[in-house]
Amino acid sequence: MPPLDPATFCDPDPRDEARNARHLSKYVFPLQYRLSNVFISQLPAKANYKQPDLTDREREIQVRQGLACEGTWTLLGTCKTPKRLKDVLGLLEKMIWRHGKCHYKLLRDKVCPSKVSSLNDHMH
Repeated sequence: MPPLDPATFCDPDPRDEARNARHLSKYVFPLQYRLSNVFISQLPAKANYKQPDLTDREREIQVRQGLACEGTWTLLGTCKTPKRLKDVLGLLEKMIWRHGKCHYKLLRDKVCPSKVSSLNDHMH
């Protein structure tokens, strides 16, 4: 990643950062938002069990916020951030900021250097 030019750099919008932290909290704490999760089954006890697909929660979040409509789902209420999670949002913002700042490839190459690339360097 190239270094940032101070002349063209602008601070991220705090509202966008807060929105991203609230969105991430829906993945980290799905029970607090009454979203489906791996620990609670939404099916009646006698129904055939089908493993829910929890890899992408975006559709469920959109339905919960009233941005989308899904066949059998009715709008189950808003997806407001519970008061008990307000203090955590600052930590999630910091985690997102650090994630964006971290150079994962450089870190990986330093901690786990590849012998293949070092062999290629010695051949040339």
